[in-house]
Amino acid sequence: MPKRVWIGLMVCVGLTLIGLVTWRICSGNTMMTTITINPQVDYQTIEGFGASTAWWAQVVGGWEDERQQIVDWLFDSESGIGLTIVRYNLGGGDGWNIADPWRRAETFEVAAGQYDWGRDANALWVLKAAQQRGVEHVVAFVNSPPARMTVSGLTTGEKDGKSNLRPEMYDDFVRYLVDVVRHLRNDEGLPVTYLSPINEPQWPWSYKNGQEGCHYTPQEAAALTRRLVTALAAENLPVLVSAPELAEWKRSEPYVDALLGDAVLAGQLPHLAVHSYWSNREDKQRLVRYLDRHYPGTQLWMSEWTEMKEGRDTGMDSALVLANTVQDDLVLGGVTSWQYWIAVSKYYFRDGLIYVDEASRRLIPTQRLWALGNFSRFVRPGAVRVEALCTGAGCDELNISAFRSADAQTLVLVVVNNGPQPQQVRLDVPQGWQVWQVYETSAERSLQRMESTPLQAARAEWSFAAQSVTTVVLR
Repeated sequence: MPKRVWIGLMVCVGLTLIGLVTWRICSGNTMMTTITINPQVDYQTIEGFGASTAWWAQVVGGWEDERQQIVDWLFDSESGIGLTIVRYNLGGGDGWNIADPWRRAETFEVAAGQYDWGRDANALWVLKAAQQRGVEHVVAFVNSPPARMTVSGLTTGEKDGKSNLRPEMYDDFVRYLVDVVRHLRNDEGLPVTYLSPINEPQWPWSYKNGQEGCHYTPQEAAALTRRLVTALAAENLPVLVSAPELAEWKRSEPYVDALLGDAVLAGQLPHLAVHSYWSNREDKQRLVRYLDRHYPGTQLWMSEWTEMKEGRDTGMDSALVLANTVQDDLVLGGVTSWQYWIAVSKYYFRDGLIYVDEASRRLIPTQRLWALGNFSRFVRPGAVRVEALCTGAGCDELNISAFRSADAQTLVLVVVNNGPQPQQVRLDVPQGWQVWQVYETSAERSLQRMESTPLQAARAEWSFAAQSVTTVVLR
């Protein structure tokens, strides 16, 4: 072996073996997997990452000791994951037929046009604590109209799965929504910037459901949205309507056409909201193609998702499912916001970012929490997704995205390594950028900052741990 090559290899090994320093600037291997970041190619602007307070906040918000840790984990941008959006459930009340008290959602309305603003105080505490930690947007969302406005007299749905909002109650429902949002903004001082009146309208919500829900046809969804947009404008409330929170990416075109093709609503909706349940990569690409063809320029929000699977999982299996879903929604779906479902759960289900044991009030953060933080703590509102390309055999195991900060001072690369082995990857970045910080979530680490030294070189190498989510920050 030539002496110059041997020396080069010794330097590489030396850099790799110093603690956790795995950056290398000496590689002549042209076959190595390479990630190339091009900040000159722009895609969508990110509005933020979030999660829902349904329905844990109405209980856990009253746990005076534990609630502080929970809101720190969720919303603090240094000790937690720095979420900037919160979905707050405006309940329909009268949930006597919902067996689980954690799934009953209270309404502020006590009679037509009359309100008890002291209700749901625990959840309001969570919203205000989130606001203090930097949350910019509260999305008030509705699963069902109040019980007095429904066909069945229940908030869980109509017995045959048809629309449960009585036709003569459209205006009453809109009045209720406007009154509540005005109170939350003006009296509680909360940043309610979006109002979502419809949740998963495709489903045939039945009175036997264990949670609130209401079916709407596409035409009914458009009719309600028209009235709400008109009422908010008349009241001079600076609140945008997020609609219609489709349950999945596929089979959504009738609702898309009914809302985006409506003459009154044209240009009035800031985005189309969709959930990622039971949706694969082709489903997402298909809807994007449909929007590009018929409604170009439409922004997309992914406003709710969790892994629909039984059993608690605090480790990397479900964390990788989450991270890949986020990557696919950002890259293939082009969403401008990504929001998780319930942030806190007591259930034996792959749902909460944080589990709680109700009796002992023990808190159990999951790797899902930290994997989401690989995005939300570093990809801040106003960041722009930019081009990130992977070449080489190792790309089959990697899922990547890259972003430029709003002030153009940092680049953020998020890499999901789904493989069972570490992946040595060459990073190719524009001249003038250097690696500044690296954070890893894996079986051994929870959004942990790695000991790396800044590198001026345009090319460096990093070993991405097996089954990990890693954020590389450059400046």
